[in-house]
Formats: sequence, C-alpha cells, structure tokens
Amino acid sequence: MSRDPSRTATIREIARRAGVSIASVSRALNGKPGIGEALRERILAISREVEYRPSAAARQLISGKAAVVGISLGRQEIELRPYYILLYQHLTLCLHQQGMVPIFFAHDRTAELPEQAGAAILLGEFPGDPRPALLTAQGIPFVRVGQPGEGVSVAPDDRHGLYLATRHLIEGGRRRLAFMGDELELPHRRHRLKGYQQALAEAGLSERPLSVPHHHDAALTGYRYLIRLLDGRPASEPPPFDALVCETDELALGCLAALEDRGVAVPEAVAVTGFDDLPTLAARLTTVRQDIAGIAAMSVELLGEALAGRPPRHVAMPVELVIRETG
Repeated sequence: MSRDPSRTATIREIARRAGVSIASVSRALNGKPGIGEALRERILAISREVEYRPSAAARQLISGKAAVVGISLGRQEIELRPYYILLYQHLTLCLHQQGMVPIFFAHDRTAELPEQAGAAILLGEFPGDPRPALLTAQGIPFVRVGQPGEGVSVAPDDRHGLYLATRHLIEGGRRRLAFMGDELELPHRRHRLKGYQQALAEAGLSERPLSVPHHHDAALTGYRYLIRLLDGRPASEPPPFDALVCETDELALGCLAALEDRGVAVPEAVAVTGFDDLPTLAARLTTVRQDIAGIAAMSVELLGEALAGRPPRHVAMPVELVIRETG
C-alpha cells in the first residue's frame, strides 16, 4: 500500500527518529562528509522506512551553496515588529525542514550575501530598496515577501482583507470610517488603503485617511497620534469618526489605548479593526487574519521554482476576517 502523500515524512521526522540533528540528516541524504558511515546508513534506512520524498523545492535547494539561504530584513527598525519576528521564525523552520541552512542578513549587507548563500528571501521592502537589483546582478535567485513587482513574490491579499474589514463595519451601521496607516503619502504603502477605499466607494461614503509616521513601535505611534487628534477637540464633541480601520494590529492596539484614556467607548462609539491577527496582541481585536506559516511555506516553494529557472510569479495568500470585541 502506498503512503498517503499528505503524510510524507520530513527531514525533521527522520532526525527525531534517528536522535540526531537536522544538519546530520541533510548530510546523510546528500552524501556530504561530516558524519560516520554507520550513522549515515542508519539515517538512510530510516528515510527508506518512512518513505521520505523531498519536495520539489527541497530537490532544488539541497545541493551546493544553494543549501544556504539568506533571510534579509529591510529597514533596521522593522526587525522589531512582531509580525516580522513571527515570519522569520516560520521561515527558518520551513527551511530547516527541507534541510536548508538559513542565515540572517541586514539590508545593508546584501552585497556580501552571494559570498555565503546561494539564494535569498527578502522581507520588509522600502522605497529605493536596492536588494533586488543587487541580487539580480549577482545571479542570486530570491523571493520577495511583498507586493507584485520585480521577480518572484508572495504576500497576503492585503487589499481584499481591508475591503472585508471595512465592508463589515459599513454593514454594521458605521458611516464615518477613518483609515490609519504608516506613511500613506508613499505609493508603496497604499496597497491596504485601496481595500478600504473600494468598500467606501461602493457604499458612497467619504474617505478619512490618517497617515502616521513610520516608527518601530507602531502601537505607541497610533496612541500618540490619536491622543493629539482627540485632545484638539472640545471634550463634549464626539470623535470625527465612528470606526477606525487600522493597517496593523499594533496600530489598532495603540488606538484602543488612546480611546480608553479619553473615555471613548469601544465599540459603541468607535469600532476598531486591525490586520495580521498576531498571537496574544489581537486577543480581543476584530482583525484580518493572515496565514504567516503558509506565507513562509510558499516562500520556500517559490524559491525552489526560482532556482529551477521557472518564470517569476506572484502568489496572493488568502486572508480571513476575524470578528471579536472591538468591531
């Protein structure tokens, strides 16, 4: 009887059964030095027993220098965002499961990446980001976790997610909906804003964009911005919006704190939504859930395609509206 493909063993399972590291399993499967012959034979026997079959991505990745994958973050401040920390953790897990060796690269060290890695995954794009051009010039395959553009990319369906959140609020009776996001004056920052705009246009409602400066502590930024806005109005006057559609969970949490400090009831007077569904942070927040683990797995799959020389493509990962206490 053939093994169910959905239950095909991973390198991690072989390592657990053999009581060795993932790196040792990778060496055994690929005929690399660094382990004894007896251990190599034991690992190979276990791999046959569990009918191990590397994925298409793994077959492209497990040979030569391409077995080392540089994970490159963007602007230094972005490294502190919980979303990127979670994504980085899932990426390293997915790469390890395929026998890969992930290494960290800051954006300003991209020129050094080809000396140590045969492929790359780029996070945290920013205006004038030089990394795609540098890697292309060096012939290094890469995947961008971001919006469609140069080369291979994957991202959550941001626009649709914000459309779902905004439409939900409109259907709940909200008519003065504001959108809060980072640096909305920059074109590359507007992909989520467009979902909000689409829902408002369909309902015949006016836009109320609130652009906040980029800062590594988004919750604090949202809090300070909203406090200044509310303090500039008479105490007897209601807020200029009845819903806040926030670009991230962190911004939404900052807004919730500001509304609470100024005695504005949520969601009775002002509803608040976020985006990401970050563990713990979004426990009571109505938000848009994205599949961070799925994005990491797709990044590795697309990297295999890039190494195989397949045409570049963008994959938009599905999102889901999660309704909780705040909206």
